Amino acid sequence: MSSGAISSVAVISGTAGSGRRSTMLRLLRWLLLSVLALLMLLALLLGFSSKPDLYGGYQQGRAYFAANGELLSLQLADDQRYRLKLPLQDIAPALQQATLLYEDRDFYQHFGLDVSAIARAFWQSVVRQGRRQGASTISMQLARLRYKLNTSNLAGKLRQVAYALYLERHFSKDQLLEAYFNYAPYGGNIEGVAAASLIYFGKEAADLTLPEALALSVIPQNPNLRSPLSNNGQQQLEHARQRLTAIWQQQPEAVKLGSEPQLPLDLPLHYFTRADIPQLAPHFVNQLRQQGRQQGRFYTSLQLPLQQRFEQQLSRYLKRQQAKGINNASALLIKRSTLQVLAWLGSADFNSEAIAGQVDGVTAQRSPGSALKPFVYALALQQGLIHPQSLLTDLPRRYGSFNPENFDRQFTGPVSATTALINSRNLPAVQLQAQLQQPDFYQWLATAGVPLNQPASHYGLALVLGGMELSMAQLVQLYAMLGNGGLWQPLAWQQQPDQAEQPQLLLSPEAAFLTLDMLRQHPRVQSGLLSELTVQHPVAWKTGTSYAFRDAWAIGLSGDYVLAVWLGNFDGSSNPNLVGRTAAGPLFFELMALLPDNAPENTRLFSAAASLNLKKVPLCRRSGDLPNKYCPQTEPGWFIPGVSPIKVSEVHRAVPVDLASGLRACMHQPGLTELKVFEFWPSEVSKALQQAGIVLAKPPPYQQACPDKLLLSRQPPQIRSPQPQLTYLVEQQVNADADKKLAQQKIALQASFDGAVTQAHWFANNRYLGAVAPGETLFWQGQPGQVKLTVVDDLGGAASVTIRVSEAATLTAVTQQVSSE
Repeated sequence: MSSGAISSVAVISGTAGSGRRSTMLRLLRWLLLSVLALLMLLALLLGFSSKPDLYGGYQQGRAYFAANGELLSLQLADDQRYRLKLPLQDIAPALQQATLLYEDRDFYQHFGLDVSAIARAFWQSVVRQGRRQGASTISMQLARLRYKLNTSNLAGKLRQVAYALYLERHFSKDQLLEAYFNYAPYGGNIEGVAAASLIYFGKEAADLTLPEALALSVIPQNPNLRSPLSNNGQQQLEHARQRLTAIWQQQPEAVKLGSEPQLPLDLPLHYFTRADIPQLAPHFVNQLRQQGRQQGRFYTSLQLPLQQRFEQQLSRYLKRQQAKGINNASALLIKRSTLQVLAWLGSADFNSEAIAGQVDGVTAQRSPGSALKPFVYALALQQGLIHPQSLLTDLPRRYGSFNPENFDRQFTGPVSATTALINSRNLPAVQLQAQLQQPDFYQWLATAGVPLNQPASHYGLALVLGGMELSMAQLVQLYAMLGNGGLWQPLAWQQQPDQAEQPQLLLSPEAAFLTLDMLRQHPRVQSGLLSELTVQHPVAWKTGTSYAFRDAWAIGLSGDYVLAVWLGNFDGSSNPNLVGRTAAGPLFFELMALLPDNAPENTRLFSAAASLNLKKVPLCRRSGDLPNKYCPQTEPGWFIPGVSPIKVSEVHRAVPVDLASGLRACMHQPGLTELKVFEFWPSEVSKALQQAGIVLAKPPPYQQACPDKLLLSRQPPQIRSPQPQLTYLVEQQVNADADKKLAQQKIALQASFDGAVTQAHWFANNRYLGAVAPGETLFWQGQPGQVKLTVVDDLGGAASVTIRVSEAATLTAVTQQVSSE
């Protein structure tokens, strides 16, 4: 065959091939137009439908942040994926620009479909049979992710395009781009750029550097291959990032608007993994979860640097206490004015099984020991029973079957209310609780949200000594009242406190301030170490030790802080070293030393506001009452006008003494007698002073009998036993020999008398029972029924009390002893 023929055949052959290709292109063109028409019809139908829910079924995990923005914990959503929703304005501009550059450059220009991209992909993949290219827009990818579409076949692709047009019809471009960033896969079970940024780089998406933004931008295109969760994935990710970096550098500055000069783009990146997700302040975070805190982000009030310093100091302290068997502690710090939680240490080590470290000591119900005593004193101040310098008696006293004792098993006799409180004397506190009315202590604690699961009769007068349980969280709310004018409010967890629950006034502002001022006089724990660590500004604090040495407490206020610490064992085992003052007190002041000093706030805390109904006057130092002219020493003291029981002191009295005989005269006659001052204490106080080894000078005996009108009692008797609010049981048993009933239990009759009384007489329903000297007890074989008991002293003073006596078939003698520090 000739060359011409060959050429003719080639031409014919070429013409035939060209014709077939042209025919194929026409068919494909008609097919494409048909598909587009179908899609447009479908989109038109969808466009008239209602607006879709862009986040229907979207489940978020939980992210907890400290006050300074550091991540405390990132937790899975219910479908076991790390996912957080984030607004577009909180995503770094560089990340937005890089993603658009890599995924969809014309996103803000097209209507959901990029026709030019589809044409390029069709030409390259179908016509030229080259490397397959994608043409999905961000809208299409969002449609696939939102509606969980299978786009591996033609039908799935058509649905994807239709839904993309549907979304474009109802949402703005910014809304669609934001949703894409919240749905996009970033490897493994990590979805959404917020979770990816926190996990891979330990920072918010708004804080990403340009190299980090470029890395995240390329992951969603192939999340399985480019996941930084594996070494191979990091290598593939780095290759893709370098390709995008080259494209980025070729773009004009206008495209990169808003991106600031950052780190070199070829700088190697370090990726964190899911194992590196922080789990800080775990007890605090668990408490937030238990409260049903919403999904998504939660910005707490926790001060992470302070929390970590507290953890370190607590750990160091417990190492020093190991020889004493003390190896666990809890601490809670709140901001007094707002009750925001600043530090929360539920245990010494969350991961320690040896100490049951996952138990939260801040919320655990424990006996507070004497830590509740300040509130009995506050109520006594409010109800006008005492003022801070009132004289109380630290003496043995029985309340039915309840026989309280002091922690040191000793009694100090007369003591001021302030001294009794800061020295944690049990007997004065029990006496005050017994006198509280409307509300009594039980009613007041219930109003303050303290869980009391038993009736008041179950707790009795042991409440003030820790005969119940409450949590550290509840305890700090009570103490915060003292610095907030008596206002109670719940703990706050957020960076911005929620004002939904209004504070409740549970104490008068005057009673709250006076109690705080009393606690301020509590001397600090001192030691060689603490002399360097302890802050010097005022601190109002109190300790507590529970029965059998199971719990040691210290809690107090300073500046705008309320701090509580607890040491003990979660299994309830006792340790004689668990004493509030010696075990919890030093830790309390070591943690307090870590707080910044705020002198103005401390001045405000411990200064009486001008609006308070308070007055400071000179008081007789010995008696705590207003001084009479014979009181040798005075000191300033607070009282609440119209409320506090202020009276002129009667302890110091001038006695006329005959100059010739040295005996006591009936009246003063200048020139014949001289006035000498003696102390006349109530009989029970006088006896206590004698037991304490304090010898008081006594006036000389009378030289002659004096008229009755000159011997009138200055202070009427006060019946201490029996108590009017109690029913007394007397048992009758049969004597087998005599075949008659004998009374087996007697009722103690006790009273306090004026210091000048020498003898007193008891009566039951006007029937004479017997005589006693001051300080003596008369035991009476009570008879069933209602009985009026009366005591009359030899100076004419009298007092009565009515009780009920019941007969018990069987007597079980029960003596309840509670010792609390």
